[in-house]
Amino acid sequence: MSVSIWNFVSALHQEPEIWGPDADKFNPGRFANGVTGACKFPHVYMPFGIGPHLYLAMQFALTELKILLILLFSNFSFSISPEYRHSPVFKLVLEPEHGANLLVKRV
Repeated sequence: MSVSIWNFVSALHQEPEIWGPDADKFNPGRFANGVTGACKFPHVYMPFGIGPHLYLAMQFALTELKILLILLFSNFSFSISPEYRHSPVFKLVLEPEHGANLLVKRV
């Protein structure tokens, strides 16, 4: 018999009892003293998941992402469409309710 335990990570990352009363606000300053200074229980902060085997995959994914972003930003310019309406909504993650259309131009 096996038991699976699932954590709703995005809910943990916005819990006021863990992160304080402004848990739902974007506040990168809360990490000025590291994760241990940012929240009550540092082990609940899981930006890349958990487990010993994820570290190698995380580094590889971040390197790939950096290369892709460099290629995109060096060849294209991006701006938000004039039709964009700011309306964030929380589903599985925080996302724009009406989407975020971008205007892309080749440089």
